[in-house]
Amino acid sequence: MNDFFSKLENFLFDILGLILPGAIFLLILLSPILFIDMTNVPDSIAASSILLSALKTISNILKDYWSHYPKSAVTIATILAYLMGHAVKVFSRIKYEFLTAFFDETLNKAVLRLYNKGKNRLFPAKTPPSKTYLRLKALFKPVKIFIGHLFTFSAPDYFPNDETLRQKCLDQFKTKLSVDFPADDRSLNKISGVIASQESVKTLGPFFLAKYNLYRSLSLIFLFTIVYYIYFFKVAAAYITPASHEISCLIFISPVILWFTFHVKYKRYWTLYGDERIMSLFYFLNKKTLNEGR
Repeated sequence: MNDFFSKLENFLFDILGLILPGAIFLLILLSPILFIDMTNVPDSIAASSILLSALKTISNILKDYWSHYPKSAVTIATILAYLMGHAVKVFSRIKYEFLTAFFDETLNKAVLRLYNKGKNRLFPAKTPPSKTYLRLKALFKPVKIFIGHLFTFSAPDYFPNDETLRQKCLDQFKTKLSVDFPADDRSLNKISGVIASQESVKTLGPFFLAKYNLYRSLSLIFLFTIVYYIYFFKVAAAYITPASHEISCLIFISPVILWFTFHVKYKRYWTLYGDERIMSLFYFLNKKTLNEGR
């Protein structure tokens, strides 16, 4: 029974982390068909644009194939969504590794140094903070948090308050096994996952990890959507339907909001995942002591 639920869990995580992002990505690729009437696009114009040519061809194929072979169309779409989900997952990781190196490790540090220099000149450290300064600091705090969310692409591996529990786990490994266990978070997450699986420790770690992968993929998808829609509306401006022109502001704002939403949420769930792994490991190592105290 446990094997069945384990396989069911893996299947659901595949749907959540691969098929769903892949399906959303395919829908976004085809969504410009909703904004233009393909019959009004001349063949000569379509031939001169790779995007319009592809959309016109796909639109004709979908109309014919869907009407004659609906079951086959659904099967093919599911397979394509699964395959595209893998590609999105891989490229989302590459994108965030690159952006972390560019922003978090380079640009953000340079900007922070300039900010601290400017702040120290305006408000020297020896000078007691004035009421005006404290009010401005409180007022600016939400803006600072927003900017931090916007230009930060890496996330803490766990919450700062759990550093004590993390160190306690390392000390217990050293005491019980006489081994200096690697102190890096990847090793701790790995051993915690193995223990949770082998010892049937209930944990939300896999759930948080699946959410992390899903939101990271969705963040990449909606970042791509922003660029894709800008290019599409530039290329097909003359053939956009009047209704689409009226809601063009909404069409552009929606992917921006969704990108920022998942950009924040994926970092949050990475921290929750690391935190859950520490909690699970700490619970397992101290389970006997906890039970004796009841």
